Amino acid sequence: MAMLFSEYLKDHFYKNSKIKNTLIIIGVTSFIGITWEFAEYIANVIVSPIIYDRFAIRTYFMGDLNDTVNDLLMDVTGAGIFSIIFHSFWRKEL
Repeated sequence: MAMLFSEYLKDHFYKNSKIKNTLIIIGVTSFIGITWEFAEYIANVIVSPIIYDRFAIRTYFMGDLNDTVNDLLMDVTGAGIFSIIFHSFWRKEL
């Protein structure tokens, strides 16, 4: 997601402000990660009972709190590492 949005938002990046650009990429990626976690929760609450009622199959779309925190931490870490590498090596003009 960080790579996709860095390409999509490249015309809106600030010139000579790597920190702001890094924060934009981390923010967008974090927003997508949080939205995904809400989607997992909604699927767990709404879809799981329907599947169980119709097919008698127990499903779990969501882990525990440690899984959620780990997912969000990996989202932010991955976006940060990508953004730092992206702005340091590939985009000298930003």
